[in-house]
Amino acid sequence: MSIKITEKEFLLVLAITLMGFIFSMRESILWLNTLNPFQGLIVYYAILYTSLYLLSRAGLIIWEFKIEHPLQVLGATLIIFSFFITVNWENPYVQYITRGSFGDVSTVFYQSEDGATWYLWSQVVQNIELLRILTFIITPFILSLIGVLLVKEVEF
Repeated sequence: MSIKITEKEFLLVLAITLMGFIFSMRESILWLNTLNPFQGLIVYYAILYTSLYLLSRAGLIIWEFKIEHPLQVLGATLIIFSFFITVNWENPYVQYITRGSFGDVSTVFYQSEDGATWYLWSQVVQNIELLRILTFIITPFILSLIGVLLVKEVEF
């Protein structure tokens, strides 16, 4: 098996990682908490649109690939999963930052990419700042890197 990655594909991985850092910052979350649900949805879709537009203009979105192997579907899924870890705010960290506790929230609220990732890491790590880094920075980096590798050049 031979797997290659270009500089642009690695930049996609770094862009997703940077988004995870910025959108999980206390200041970002507290600002979002000042918005009503409609305003928050508008901001969410503005971020989605702007991110996808800028990434595609920079040539960092892999739209041209032709699926020839099931691992490429897995790779695309990992990239999408990583993207939504960074732009969703449905996780215990948001609850903690905005309300000061983890309690009184339905687990259905956390059944998302970021909520599930936070949950998995919280089973082995208790430090909140380390959980933030593992959930919103390290995990998207690793998963999107694996995703790019699987999408781009899978040869058997």
